[in-house]
Amino acid sequence: MKLRTIIHESVLIGVSDRQSIEQSSRIRIINKFNLLCISYSIPYILFSLSFRFYQPAAVFFVGLLFYMLSLYCNKTGRHVTAKVLIIAATNFSVFYLSLFYGFDSGFHLYYFTSPLIVFSLFDYSEIKRTILGFLLYLASIATLVYLHQSGLSMAQEMPLALSRMLYVLNIFLALSFCLLLVTHFSEFNKKINQQLAASNEKLESKQDLLEAEIIERKSTELKLQTLLRDKETLLSETHHRVKNNLAVVSGMLDLQVLMSEQEDVKMILNDSRSRIKSMSLIHESLYKYDNVSQIEFGRYICSLAEEISNTHSSLPFKIRMSFAVEEVNLSVTKAIPCGLLVNEVLTNAFKHAFTGRAEGEISIALTEKDELCTLIIRDNGKGIDPGKQSPSSIGMALIEAFSKQLKAKYSFANEEGTKLTLTFNK
Repeated sequence: MKLRTIIHESVLIGVSDRQSIEQSSRIRIINKFNLLCISYSIPYILFSLSFRFYQPAAVFFVGLLFYMLSLYCNKTGRHVTAKVLIIAATNFSVFYLSLFYGFDSGFHLYYFTSPLIVFSLFDYSEIKRTILGFLLYLASIATLVYLHQSGLSMAQEMPLALSRMLYVLNIFLALSFCLLLVTHFSEFNKKINQQLAASNEKLESKQDLLEAEIIERKSTELKLQTLLRDKETLLSETHHRVKNNLAVVSGMLDLQVLMSEQEDVKMILNDSRSRIKSMSLIHESLYKYDNVSQIEFGRYICSLAEEISNTHSSLPFKIRMSFAVEEVNLSVTKAIPCGLLVNEVLTNAFKHAFTGRAEGEISIALTEKDELCTLIIRDNGKGIDPGKQSPSSIGMALIEAFSKQLKAKYSFANEEGTKLTLTFNK
């Protein structure tokens, strides 16, 4: 029982869980091969010593050391060196013993097992080593045959009975050796195939699960896309209805303007209508350009300025508008107060900046850098009148309120007219 445990542990020399199935199986075969050769070498050593054949005994002993060294190389992880030692030991031993005992001793029969040895040691990825192993065995047996045919073999003279006994023994051992290699190699291939089949079953099972998960994800994605389309449609319709409702309110204010005879009332109503129109344009842009969450504010400013200009087309002076706006996308919560602020500034400019003049110019610039938006509205009018543009005026109060809603910083300056600078984080 103890011997069996030692053999089992010897077979597992150099085998670890980190290795692949094929690699660990081939290491086991190398260990079994070394143990088999060691077990065959010991009787031959005793046989050679009993007949005082010290040279072949020494050869068997060197081969024994090579096989033990091959086991040690497997233990230390030098598996290629272990394979080279096996090929060197088997080839040298068989070649020398065939020369020493003669062709009739049958030692050359071990060369018939060389293909099995090579295939057992090397896998299909080690094609160069496999070819070199075959060539080494072929060169050795070819040299051996040539020496025997040319009579150059220095065979030891032995009694005929001893020579026949060696031949029969070598036939038996070579056949048993070949049978053991075939058995181990077939078991190895069978084990590999079984393990590969098990791995394939696991992979197929995982593939089925993956395909089911992909189908489920696609189904979920389709549902989400449908829900998103429904949400966008609902929001777009909401913006459209808000725009229509604001248009109705704007129309009602128009009627009130027509029915009113007081100029102050008409001016207040027109200002209110202008602010409503500013909000209506935002909802119209959201509905028109199929973006229910953000508005391209540069384009919106141009539309708003044109609408305000048309509203004040009856004024006795001509206003030129110029734009230098970048593509800046703002959310609805930012766009509405910012649009109302722009409406307030432009309306005040049309009303108060160019009185007593034949023409004027208003420029609007919008830029964005690192999420920080800068809006500059400039006119070349008469500038701010501190007496009329007091902090308590409605226009300034609205600008202050919209700036707070935007969390923005603003400033007015007299620079050959009026200049408003507004900065806020988008």
